[in-house]
Amino acid sequence: MASVHQRYRIIEKIDAGGMAEIYRGEAVSIEGFARQVAIKRILPSMCTDKKFVAMFLDEARLSMQLTHANIVQIFDIGKADDTYFVVMELIDGANLRRAMQRATDKGLPMSVELACYVTMEVSKALSYAHERADREGNSLGIVHRDVSPPNVLISRQGEIKLTDFGLAKAASHVQQTDAGVIKGKFSYLSPEVVEGKTADPRADVYSAGIMLWEMLCGRKLYAGKNDMETVELVRKGHVPKPSSLRSEVDSELDRIVLKALAKNPKRRYQSARAFEQAVAGYLFKHNLRVTATDVANFMAATASDDDGEADDAFDVGEVLRAEMQELSRSGQVDPNLGQLPLSPGQLRTRSQVKLPVDDMLAELSTLPLEEVEGHVDETATASIADRLELGEISDMEGVSSGGGGGKLWLAVAAVVIVAAVAGAVLVWQGVL
Repeated sequence: MASVHQRYRIIEKIDAGGMAEIYRGEAVSIEGFARQVAIKRILPSMCTDKKFVAMFLDEARLSMQLTHANIVQIFDIGKADDTYFVVMELIDGANLRRAMQRATDKGLPMSVELACYVTMEVSKALSYAHERADREGNSLGIVHRDVSPPNVLISRQGEIKLTDFGLAKAASHVQQTDAGVIKGKFSYLSPEVVEGKTADPRADVYSAGIMLWEMLCGRKLYAGKNDMETVELVRKGHVPKPSSLRSEVDSELDRIVLKALAKNPKRRYQSARAFEQAVAGYLFKHNLRVTATDVANFMAATASDDDGEADDAFDVGEVLRAEMQELSRSGQVDPNLGQLPLSPGQLRTRSQVKLPVDDMLAELSTLPLEEVEGHVDETATASIADRLELGEISDMEGVSSGGGGGKLWLAVAAVVIVAAVAGAVLVWQGVL
């Protein structure tokens, strides 16, 4: 795609999904002035779906009415090459999900005050959207409905912006969301939404509360083995106190987080503005000063070593997850069978690495079971063990503590190692 419009020039593709793709581009004026923008285009294959196109255009129309420092700005809507596109503000940075992953990988947890500051900025965006009215003063009735870490963008300069109002429901919409249909990322839905009830601004408050909990605790709040199990966890609404997982969190902040995550919407903060003011009051009371500079410093400290470089590094974990999801959707594989809880951050590699998998498999197949022990790389088994959850390590130690279990464990470990390496190389070959 060389160009989507005479006024815009495409530079590179940033991201792509099943329904749309995003490009980095330039808005070019007659005088030669150029400004970098993000261009989101519907995939041509989706343009035959009239309902999806209408929803896409509704999102763009709605977003163009939202002008706020904490919301990604939409500049233009257009059509070219029989497909539609929107031109939006380009944020040079990362989304909150990626930022938290990097922080975990580098052992740099987000500070309590920084987590509160991010929550405040997101809540400001939600307050503005929830309270937005038309020219006659009538509320637009906007509810984001997909407040989650991937939709919170953080720039290198410390700006925090909410994006993707694609699931937002407003009274002014041409296309209304189907009643009783659950939409959004399951891990960030409120209990009433998973029950099929209508989402109101308090559902967005709940989602923002989940993000605050996760930033404080460094782990997901609702993480089932599959979507159904995750939905059931959300429905139960059990929320551990953040202080039970992180000593820096005091009882006062516990109360703020738990109120935002009250299962009964009536016991929650009744607006995003009330939630924002509660968090701001906590920071002020405890003399915790945070600015965009602190956010920028956090982003710099947790930036990937290859940020800004055009190399072909890739995350094997991300590739494997995407492949498994695709196979699961097509019914070719059970996504819950044989999973190992490996940390994606520890699976990062580069496509230049080539491993002698064929030789390793051939050598292993010629060895008697008794001799496998001597050919297992101790560092390899240690690295696998280091990545296992503590519960699994304990279970394996219990199995191997029997009289003849040691060699069996080593044999199984060898097979697991070689299988994992073979899988990684197959993914590498597919990516190239």
